[in-house]
Amino acid sequence: MRISTPIFAAAVMLAALSVGARADTPSPGSGVRGRSVVYYGDLNIEIEQDAKVMLQRIERAAKKACGGHPTFSTYTGSLDHTFDECRSEAIQRTVKQLGAPMVTRIYSEARKSDRRVSRI
Repeated sequence: MRISTPIFAAAVMLAALSVGARADTPSPGSGVRGRSVVYYGDLNIEIEQDAKVMLQRIERAAKKACGGHPTFSTYTGSLDHTFDECRSEAIQRTVKQLGAPMVTRIYSEARKSDRRVSRI
């Protein structure tokens, strides 16, 4: 089944805009600050290089939607992990909603290697 590019673009933009259900109904403490649009009409996300570019765009949009950077908590005296959690969840939801096999594969491989590095 082939999905038309405009419909697919609309679905990805909706996924990026909503950043999951949390963007529309932010809970107290959620890191969602705004919304971002991910354009990819210039990409063929079935090709590995373009899928990597798409994932980079998703990551930038998630960073922007979650406030741009971690904040310092004056209450705990350390960096607040809300930003990282928001960003990670937004990327994961957008990749899942996009449903592009190549983007999903690259994202999954990157997460596996990140987990391996964090265990060391």
